[in-house]
Amino acid sequence: MGKQPLLSDSELVCLAVAQSLLGFTSEARWLRHARKHLSDMFPYLPQQPGYNKRLRNALPLVKKVVRDLAVDTDFWFDTHWITDATRCRAGCPGRP
Repeated sequence: MGKQPLLSDSELVCLAVAQSLLGFTSEARWLRHARKHLSDMFPYLPQQPGYNKRLRNALPLVKKVVRDLAVDTDFWFDTHWITDATRCRAGCPGRP
């Protein structure tokens, strides 16, 4: 058994879900934001390479949490699809 991580798996998943919900696509920016605004909730935040490595290793757990959250919404069983009806010249025969 190895050294106990300073950030638990549940904390890591919570950070990853918050990162996604808040629209942060850059891990470096997200971690800077979290250090500034969430340090009282997460006293330890790893550096970007460690966060990335832990997140990749926790992918099955992240997928499970995202699915559990999705199932709890009204849209999970929605039978309607929203499509984009933007005209596209490239798909029309005889058009460049």
